[in-house]
Amino acid sequence: MARHLFTGLAMIVLILFGGLVGYHMARQKSASANLIRPLPAAATPAAATSAAWGSQLVLLGGCNDCHTTKLANGQPNMADMLAGYQPGSPMPPAIPGVVTGNPQLTAWRGPWGLTLSRNITPDKQTGIGTWTLAQFIHTMRTGVDPRGRALLPPMNYQDLGRLPDADLAAIYNYLMSVTPIHNLVHD
Repeated sequence: MARHLFTGLAMIVLILFGGLVGYHMARQKSASANLIRPLPAAATPAAATSAAWGSQLVLLGGCNDCHTTKLANGQPNMADMLAGYQPGSPMPPAIPGVVTGNPQLTAWRGPWGLTLSRNITPDKQTGIGTWTLAQFIHTMRTGVDPRGRALLPPMNYQDLGRLPDADLAAIYNYLMSVTPIHNLVHD
């Protein structure tokens, strides 16, 4: 009798254990179904130096974070896309030992001084519209633009300059394809 009771209890324990394992596996599958999944690969990959690939690199590089003014909700103001600091926008406060930015995130102040984000649209008078590909790559690699002006923080040219020439060419091709905006940034 004790043997039958033990066998019955063992069966109940096994059934409960199996149910718990099944329940746990179902929850794992359900939880993994709710995870953010990567976007599917494009059917046709963008050419290595295409403006389409450059657009993706500009997005991932966060170029709009500093070179595009912001709306009241913090989103980039695409009407000013990549035109840099807008004259008359607030200036960041000068606080010794602290890096500060203006509400538009287009002006920065720190131990190096004041940075006004430059116009990187293809406007020929106020942007980079007269730059050649070679000048753009040189600027990204050295941190010095064709006029001899240094790129100041927070511009991350040190890391961007490590990109392969094809990626820098793609960024250049994209920047040359956006709408030129006449916006003179004094530095």
